[in-house]
Amino acid sequence: MGISVKRDDSGQIPVGVVGTGGMGGMHARILHHKVAGARVEAVSDVDAERAGKIAQECGSAAIFADAVEMIRDDAVEAVIIASPAPTHAELTLECLRLGKPVLCEKPLATSPQEALGVVEAEVERGEKLVQVGFMRRYDPQHVDVKNTVSSGDIGEPVLFKGWHRNASSPPAADSEWVVINSAIHDLDSARWMLDGEIEEVFVRGLDTTGSPAEGEFDLQLVQLSISGGRLGIIEVYVEAGYGYEVGVEVVGTHGTAYTAPPTGAVVRLKRNYSQNVEADWLERFETAYTLQLQGWIESLNKEQLNGPDAWDGYAALVAAEACIASIKSGNPEPVSQPERPALYGREAQEVIG
Repeated sequence: MGISVKRDDSGQIPVGVVGTGGMGGMHARILHHKVAGARVEAVSDVDAERAGKIAQECGSAAIFADAVEMIRDDAVEAVIIASPAPTHAELTLECLRLGKPVLCEKPLATSPQEALGVVEAEVERGEKLVQVGFMRRYDPQHVDVKNTVSSGDIGEPVLFKGWHRNASSPPAADSEWVVINSAIHDLDSARWMLDGEIEEVFVRGLDTTGSPAEGEFDLQLVQLSISGGRLGIIEVYVEAGYGYEVGVEVVGTHGTAYTAPPTGAVVRLKRNYSQNVEADWLERFETAYTLQLQGWIESLNKEQLNGPDAWDGYAALVAAEACIASIKSGNPEPVSQPERPALYGREAQEVIG
C-alpha cells in the first residue's frame, strides 16, 4: 500500500510544521523558499509570537497552539516534527493513526522502548510513513563517501571513523545529552556507511570544562563492534571551542574514503594561512537539510519513502542506550535488538544531490 497525499489546486503538498524554534523555523523556511512541490500550510508552537513570525514569513500559514490539533486538521497532508524530543514519539504515533506521512527530527523518541512502539505501530499499518531526520545521509560529502564504499573501490569496509565537534553545548548538557543529541547522528552514520548493525559499544570520556559534576563527559570516545566483524570509533566533543566540525572516514581492505575539509577560501595573511570553520550545524548542514526536505517531498510524490526510517531511529536509540550504560558501568556493553521487520528491508536509498 503506497502513501496517499492530496495536493492543493497548484499541485503542492500542504505541510504542517510542529515547532518553530531553531530547527522547526529552519525547516519551515527551507520548505517555503527552496523546496519544490510543497508549501507550509500550518505551523504549531506554544510560543504564539514565534509561531506568528514563521507563519508570516511562510505565506501566512495557519497557526495552532496545539500540535495534535494541527496534525488532525484536514488541510494538513504531511507533517514535520521539530518540537522538543519528549514530544516526538507521541506526535509521530498521531500521524500514523491518521495515515499522514511524517518527517520527525531525531531522536525519534526518548527511549528505545518508545521508538519500538512507533515501529510496531507502523508495521501494524503495513506501510512506511515515518522518516527520521538523520540529515547526514543527504550531505553531499557524506554521500560521496557512502557511494565510494558501496562501489567496492576501496575493497571491503572494515573500519568506520567519525568525528563530531561542537563549539559549545547548552549549560545543562550532561553525558546522556551528548549521546542522545550529538553522538546519535554518528551512530546512525556508522550503521549507514557500513550497512550493518552495531553489536557492542565501549565509551570512555573526559570532562574538559572543570564541571563539579563527577562523571559528566563533554568529550567522549566511542568504540564500536559492527556486524560482519567490522570496527568503528567515534569522537564526540561538544566543547571544542573553535567551531563546528563533522567528518567521517571509512577504511577498506584496498583503500580509504573520507569527507573533504571545509571548502571555503584559504586566506594567506600576516605570515599565516587560514580557512573558516562553520559555527554550528545549521550552517554546516544547510545543504543537507534542503536536500533532505526535497527528497522527502519527492518520495511522497512517488508514494514511497526512501530515507532513514523508523527502524533506523529505533536502532540508533538502542545503540545510544548502550553507550549510556557503558558510561555508567565503565565497561563494554552489548547492543541487542529484535529481528528487523520485513517492512524495513535494506532497499537502496535514493539520494538527491
